[in-house]
Amino acid sequence: MDVQLNARLSRQQMLDIAGNIRNDSSHYEALELQFLLPGNSYKNTGGVIVYAAAGYPKPGVVTAKDTVRDYDNKILNFKFIGFTPEAAQHLLSFSPTEMAGKPILGKFIDDAAGTISIIYDDKKDEQYYIIELDADGNVVSKIQPMAITHNGTKKLIVSQRGDYMTVKDSILTMYSIDDPERPFRSVKAGL
Repeated sequence: MDVQLNARLSRQQMLDIAGNIRNDSSHYEALELQFLLPGNSYKNTGGVIVYAAAGYPKPGVVTAKDTVRDYDNKILNFKFIGFTPEAAQHLLSFSPTEMAGKPILGKFIDDAAGTISIIYDDKKDEQYYIIELDADGNVVSKIQPMAITHNGTKKLIVSQRGDYMTVKDSILTMYSIDDPERPFRSVKAGL
């Protein structure tokens, strides 16, 4: 079962949510929960990015990974797959010195790739810049995408193949040239 979150939550907050769902779904023998951050959709060709997962085993079947208890003292397993709230705050604090003074369009954490992409919109240079950093702040990639407007939508072309991304309402949406009308992945800024 998917649980759509509005923000990155702590482990304890998600365990409490799992306990509430378990109580509401007690007719299920076992229950698997996938916590998703905003921007995730099964309409994306890249699927969803699972932020965290929790699972209640079948009664009487407990494994070594089932080491957590919810507020009703029921055993379950829990795993952060994406960045914890603390790690995400650390990523959001990154500010490459080479881009000092350039206006930021948004900072987007990609839990699946383990990176943060910072997009700059330098109106003075009339240029966009994208810097992708890993969890240690090392540069993974630097791109100066070509910006075009197509059917009223600003697209940032990020590959020679023509893959592109858009930013609208603080959501970065990536598209593959293989299916340019369907999003590959979406990520909300600042999470």
